[in-house]
Amino acid sequence: MADPADETVGGHPAEPAPWEREPPGRGRGCRAVTAFVFLCSLALAMVTWVSISRPFDPGQAGAAAVRLDPEVARAAAALPAHPGSVVALTYHGVDDRDGARTTLTRERFGRHMAALDAAGYETVRLRDVIDLLEGRPVRLPPRALLLTFDDGRVTDWTNADPVLEKHGFTATAFLTTGRVVEPGSPSYYLSTKQVRALTGTGRWDFGSHSHALDDRVRIPGDVGAPLPNRIVADGSPETLGAWRARVRADLARSQDFFRRTLGREAAAFSYPFGEAAGNDRRAAAALPGLLRDAGFRAAFTGEGVPSGHVDAIGADAPPYRLDRIGVRRTTSAAGLLEAIRAAVPAPPPHALAVLPWRGDGAACERDGADLRVTGDRYGACVLGGTGDGGPNTSRWRDYRVTASVAGLSPRSGAVVAVRDGAGAGRPGRIDVVVGDGAVVARRQVGDRAPVPLGRARLDGRDGRDGARDVAIEVRGDRLTVEVEGGPPLRAALTGGSGPPIDRGGVRLGITGRGGRTVTFHDPTFVPLRGR
Repeated sequence: MADPADETVGGHPAEPAPWEREPPGRGRGCRAVTAFVFLCSLALAMVTWVSISRPFDPGQAGAAAVRLDPEVARAAAALPAHPGSVVALTYHGVDDRDGARTTLTRERFGRHMAALDAAGYETVRLRDVIDLLEGRPVRLPPRALLLTFDDGRVTDWTNADPVLEKHGFTATAFLTTGRVVEPGSPSYYLSTKQVRALTGTGRWDFGSHSHALDDRVRIPGDVGAPLPNRIVADGSPETLGAWRARVRADLARSQDFFRRTLGREAAAFSYPFGEAAGNDRRAAAALPGLLRDAGFRAAFTGEGVPSGHVDAIGADAPPYRLDRIGVRRTTSAAGLLEAIRAAVPAPPPHALAVLPWRGDGAACERDGADLRVTGDRYGACVLGGTGDGGPNTSRWRDYRVTASVAGLSPRSGAVVAVRDGAGAGRPGRIDVVVGDGAVVARRQVGDRAPVPLGRARLDGRDGRDGARDVAIEVRGDRLTVEVEGGPPLRAALTGGSGPPIDRGGVRLGITGRGGRTVTFHDPTFVPLRGR
């Protein structure tokens, strides 16, 4: 059968019916639309291809303007100077889209830096801290600050560095070197190009956060950080020798990265998860030596919000357990300033009565140069720990406390505690109990039974309402107690079980029955120099 398309009329193709005819110009319009759609698709494909194939190299965000709340500005202005020591902070990420607990928004990070600037803080370099620890001359500003960033996230480059530049601050990035990527690779972490770019700003130092020990792994009976813990390998706990070989290999790989990327080894290390000790005390004791052998001269703890005591870094700080204040997403600028205040060592006072005493099982009343303590059984006026507003007494070591104590009787005695560790991040204290007929010195750690250190008899009272002059001196590992009406009591503070009681503040208390009151007249504190 013939194809209808081949039908002709008089040798010419048949004319289409009127209803089959296209309107004039319709064919040309369809062809134009089709061409336009094709060109748009081609352009979109080209843009997509360029976007995908272009090396990943994010630029830096600008530093947003920040205005401090008046209350924060006042708190910043009130922060005391601390010559000779360095406050260390640790951040992680700065990103508005990352909801991790250790990631701050750009606005909050900007407020932190603005508050530190308003407080008069000046940043120091990593080499300044190492010089301080190793006893070399170093000139520190009166409010010295070391800013650190753990992990090596890309936001160190994109979001943190512009804010540091705005305030004239420097920082140290502790890199998990196995996470650093080659240039052009999309990543949550820095690239080698960005590491070199940060070096080129002159604002950044670099240290190691391990090469690949930043994920928790199986350890016997739990999961934990793989650096300080002996892990489960092939179904069994690894030996101490295997732990040592594994850690050595990781530290060597990390240092190899720094040699290849920056042309020099890193001088400092920060512990992943902030953990320097794990499930084997032998490993914890060996870890500083492994770090030293790998070329690291200092190591920092602290990652999350500190749950305990944090000290500013002084010349006597342990170089492989350096404290840092951990900062997280919820840390406000006011909270940061309070954490810094608690970490700064408080200068020893002279007149103890003027300090902000609070009662612990006793009522405390100040009256001029007197401090009256009223209680039943045992109670004290305490300065508290740094977590509850008390001063940081970690630098109070060798000193002499004197007072005239009234109200002593067969039913009431006075208690003077020295080297009270509540404000120094340490347990324990030395209690000196002055009674009507004797003075007793004892070592007290937590809720353990007190350990007697010595006892001396006292003569009868001299008629001054049971008042006696008291002088207590702690110097090194020696305690000397002198109470009017009795011979000196001397005791050694070393030996026995428990932690060393080698630093801390003072508490003034009472022991008695029936709601008695003892009065400490003109209690004074005198620091002792030398040994």
